[in-house]
Amino acid sequence: MFDSLKSKTFDELDKLFDENSEDSILSFHIAREYLDKAKNENDVIQTARAYNLLFNVYDYSNRNNIALQYADSIIITTKDMETHMRYPATGYLKKGYALYALDRYDDALQSYLIALKHAERVENEEQIVALKHNIALLKTNLGKNREALITFKENYDFLIKEDTLVEYPMTYAATLYKLGDTYNRLKKYDSASYYLNKGIRLRFSTGNAEFYPDLLSAYGVNSFYKEAYTEAKDSLQKMLITSREDKEDVNVKISYLYLAKSLLKLGKKKEGLDYLLKAESATNEFNYVPQIHEIFTLLIDYYQENKDLENQLRITNKLLQLERTFNEKYARLNNNIVEKYDIARLVKDKKELIETIDSKNKMSRYRSILFGVILLSILISLFFYLKKRRNKFSEISDKYTELVNSIEKKKEATIVVEVPEDIKKEILKKLQDFENDHKYLKNNLSLGSVSKSLKTNSSYLSKVINIEKGKNFANYINDLRIDFCVDQIKTNKKFKQYSVRSMAGEVGFNNIQSFAKAFLKRKGCKPAEFIKSIENQGFE
Repeated sequence: MFDSLKSKTFDELDKLFDENSEDSILSFHIAREYLDKAKNENDVIQTARAYNLLFNVYDYSNRNNIALQYADSIIITTKDMETHMRYPATGYLKKGYALYALDRYDDALQSYLIALKHAERVENEEQIVALKHNIALLKTNLGKNREALITFKENYDFLIKEDTLVEYPMTYAATLYKLGDTYNRLKKYDSASYYLNKGIRLRFSTGNAEFYPDLLSAYGVNSFYKEAYTEAKDSLQKMLITSREDKEDVNVKISYLYLAKSLLKLGKKKEGLDYLLKAESATNEFNYVPQIHEIFTLLIDYYQENKDLENQLRITNKLLQLERTFNEKYARLNNNIVEKYDIARLVKDKKELIETIDSKNKMSRYRSILFGVILLSILISLFFYLKKRRNKFSEISDKYTELVNSIEKKKEATIVVEVPEDIKKEILKKLQDFENDHKYLKNNLSLGSVSKSLKTNSSYLSKVINIEKGKNFANYINDLRIDFCVDQIKTNKKFKQYSVRSMAGEVGFNNIQSFAKAFLKRKGCKPAEFIKSIENQGFE
């Protein structure tokens, strides 16, 4: 079979590859024969196409590290082809695909931007649409749904031209799906269903199943929010069948979530819980996105309702870690997508605007104002997005700490221990050192973590604090923090100028709410009121 490939032309090999794309072994040999033939003929373009076929072999089988190497081979082979319609942009586009699949989003953006520069220079509309689509996907992952929607609509307007629609059917299907998905996120459910229905009809009119599972998932979400829970259930179950429940696919986890929510609404609590647990077990640091955050909050609520504190803590702990990793992963991308794409687009638009204004020789003083206003609006949006993410993380973190203390208090209440006198004296000495060294100012302290650092067991430590300090562990830590804060307000001019939020962070609290609550309990007034009273008394 493989020997017969040697006599085939490039066109015949290309056709054979398409016909056997699901057979990874055969398609690999076809692509290798294509590459050998291209190199023997010293044909640069055909060599690049061969590397593209090899990229597809490994991309289809989710072996993205190897696919990435073939994308680099396309780039190296075509790096000097500055005026070619497809290369080297194709290499950078494919490299972006592989990097995106590997969760290297910032690197993917860099590749997309280089590809876009080449595509725009030669006016390759197909590549421009594909690249804008993929950059918009990155924006969607960042929660910039309104900005992403503008791009998807621009692409849709380009694609619905009759000749273009025939030429790029897969891009059209992807655009319909993302329009529906983005309108769902923006809670415009009628607009979403319009595009999702078009996408599903396209599947049956053309036989093209590309993006069909994704369309079913988004349609199920849409039906849920329209309170058509049975329709949502049917659509989401169909999605799981057609996608073969690939647990690395984020839409599979979204489908689990909304199938669970639909079943809960239909009174099928056990079935709903099973899908939530399925979704939770399939989620890790590499495939977590904020859209599936509710999987964890629903489970936390369920365990809290059933007084299962250990599982409540386990899920809370996992959610905390997932949020932390996600925030770190996207922080740099968020800055770069603004600085290197959005602002680059604005600079280009500004340049074109200035040229137009110059040609008319008027309104020149409005150029910088217009650009400044647009730039300022982007920076303000970025500020509020990051602030919202930080607040959300702090809220989860604080709930986590409270939950740890709740579990430990429960343990304290059920275990009666007598502390030997020599051990009690040793613990009291260590606590004195703990207080003198201000170790209580660390974030997320728990009875377990402090007892470990003091090299004693948590039962003894809890008992000593209860008896000798006259309070439980949580109140002991909070009181130390508030007393330190009060002392700093009275004696440290710089500290007194801090905002209440900054003070909270400085003395170990995860958010302003828990700080204010502890301050009120300890001093009988809010932090701002206390600071004002100190100023009125003339403390410097």
